[in-house]
Amino acid sequence: MNTGSITRRLVLALTAGAALLWLLGALFAILVVRNELQQTLDSGLRETAERILPLAVDSLGDDHDGDLDQPLEYHLELPEERHAEFVVYQVRELSGRVVMRSHDAPREGFSAALAQGFSNDAPWRIYTTQEPKTGLFIQVAEAAARREAALWGSILAMLLPLALLVPLGALGIHFAVRSGLAPLREVGKEVARRDVGNLAPLDISRTPTELRPMTAAIDDLLQRLRAAFEAERTLAANSAHELRTPIAGSLAQTQRLVDELSGHPAQPRARRVEETLHRLSALAAKLLALSRAESGTARVATAIDLLPALRLIVDETGGPRAHHDQVILDLSHGYPVSAPIDVDAFGIVMRNLIENALLHGKAGTPVVVAVPRPGVVEVSNGGPVVSADKLAELTRRFARGDTEAAGSGLGLTIVETIMHQVGGRLELLSPGTDREDGFTARLVFAG
Repeated sequence: MNTGSITRRLVLALTAGAALLWLLGALFAILVVRNELQQTLDSGLRETAERILPLAVDSLGDDHDGDLDQPLEYHLELPEERHAEFVVYQVRELSGRVVMRSHDAPREGFSAALAQGFSNDAPWRIYTTQEPKTGLFIQVAEAAARREAALWGSILAMLLPLALLVPLGALGIHFAVRSGLAPLREVGKEVARRDVGNLAPLDISRTPTELRPMTAAIDDLLQRLRAAFEAERTLAANSAHELRTPIAGSLAQTQRLVDELSGHPAQPRARRVEETLHRLSALAAKLLALSRAESGTARVATAIDLLPALRLIVDETGGPRAHHDQVILDLSHGYPVSAPIDVDAFGIVMRNLIENALLHGKAGTPVVVAVPRPGVVEVSNGGPVVSADKLAELTRRFARGDTEAAGSGLGLTIVETIMHQVGGRLELLSPGTDREDGFTARLVFAG
């Protein structure tokens, strides 16, 4: 089951975790700021009260010769009065009567009790203190809205940078995670380069310590695969090589026996033995070709022109045949074909494709070898359409389509192995190119 990108999951998880920590940190900071702001503003109210009260007492004493029975309507101006007042005050007697107030202070006394300390009287935060000699009280009040505005201003000052830091943090985490996972991607690329023709150990010179157990396990697996493939190739090559001589000897003796049994009832059985030996000889040849294809020697250093070899191969395979099959070479487009492939390996590829077309194609229809575009060779033959699921299986070893024709089931396996080694690919099409039936094997060489 596909669980998605590790990079994406890490980025989302780390970003969410960092954002949550930042939010928790911001919440803690807001609580601290709220408490500090409250203490600072309360301290300001206290200092204001302690400074205004002596001035108010002196002013009242000078204007009324110590008689405070008459209410006064004037006040001491605060700096804020030039704009909107956030801090107001009232000087009150013990009875509660207001004898002095600031410009915006209510005419009626605050409802807060005349007692030393802080109190809340919506919409005010009030500090009350008393002058001991005269017994006058002063109540300095600050609008609660101002405190709320100051608090929210501080909150926004912390949260707005956070809104910018989250995407920037996500971007930084993305680059950090990609950089951290780069060695893992490199190991993945190294593993992806390995195939049946390249089972060399991984390059772990720059592999981080955390990945070395994994690369060591992969190298161990590659080593076992190399040993298994080498044992298989050796067995196939040795078996095919050792079988060639006894098969050839048996075939020669059988052919002689067929001649000697001319007119005898046993001659048909001898001919069937001869046909079986022919198939066994062809299988041994295919096994040798497969062993050579898997040896990894098909690729050469530089690309070579394959058209001369293609002409020669078609001439060799398209001569007179028992069933009058023929091979037609179509180079009418004039396109070039070049690839870094050994000429002998290219010969193995083309002979296998042409032999398959002659063997499995419809009798009486020609096999067409064409170069429809640069770097592409197609071998097409007539015959019934092959289903898509059968096409997908034809390159497996010993896999064969719905046919009664003789064959080993190794031809397309050999072709695909060699094409993969030289950086090309084999494409199987049915119906064939520009036809309503038949089959096309297309070789696409890397440009």
